Amino acid sequence: MSLESVSPATVPVWRLRALGTAVVLAGAPVGAALTLLPLDPGPLLALACLGWTLLVFGLAWWLPGAWFRHLGYRLDPHGLVIRQGIFWRHRIAIPRVRIQHSDVSQGPLQRRYGVGTLKLYTAGSRFTCNELPGLDHDTALTLRDTLLRQDDGGDGDAV
Repeated sequence: MSLESVSPATVPVWRLRALGTAVVLAGAPVGAALTLLPLDPGPLLALACLGWTLLVFGLAWWLPGAWFRHLGYRLDPHGLVIRQGIFWRHRIAIPRVRIQHSDVSQGPLQRRYGVGTLKLYTAGSRFTCNELPGLDHDTALTLRDTLLRQDDGGDGDAV
């Protein structure tokens, strides 16, 4: 069972968002340490701040690439299968008959890089909204239209 990969253009989008978060996560402790400098906290605090900053920015750079490598999808006659997760792996099967409506969204960074997120709203499960991020925008639109097309030969009623 081979899976399609999402667009590699999404990795810079995820990295830029993660780096923005890293600035906040690393900046708070470093800012607090700088306020303590007049109290002469010593080199241990400076080393701890440097280590924390390197850890946060290192994870912000590594995690988006790892997430990309572990995210895939497959369209089959029954619906969409999504595989995701770095540490906890999930395989989500979304039957076509359960899809109530869908949405393709793009934020400013996603528009800049030509990618989007396919959101599928389903009935009858605890996960009523499933997302497939990182798709090429045209692929997301095509996938959405394909999933919503009724090819069952009947009246379109899933019940």
